[in-house]
Amino acid sequence: MAEWSIALPWKGSNWVTGSGVRIPVSPPNIDDTELSVNITLMNPKYIQQLSNILQMLENIDHDLNLVGYNETEKKIFYTIANNIHTNKKCNITNVIESSGFSRSTVYKAIKRFEKQGLVALMQSKDDKREVYLDLILA
Repeated sequence: MAEWSIALPWKGSNWVTGSGVRIPVSPPNIDDTELSVNITLMNPKYIQQLSNILQMLENIDHDLNLVGYNETEKKIFYTIANNIHTNKKCNITNVIESSGFSRSTVYKAIKRFEKQGLVALMQSKDDKREVYLDLILA
């Protein structure tokens, strides 16, 4: 008499527990017409204010010479400005923590700002390992 194999008949089989793969529920189907109806029902005054704010932001980017930078670099620049305003000083570690971007992303952006003359790096007088950032505004 042949012995019974205790191995599962195929690799994908599971006795009782199931595969463990969970397929999420599909997102609700939003019709484009429904979306456009919601936009048209918005208050025209609100839409005008939103348009004015976006225009002001575009003007700020232009005034600060940030037009050629991507959104990540702009956020890093604004993070530097905010840290200098709030804490009266800003180092690279502050920018990394505040922006949420990786160290290499922040370093690349700061290097580009420095080449373009937007940011100056100054070594700390107390701790020679620490470098502070300062904005150069024309």
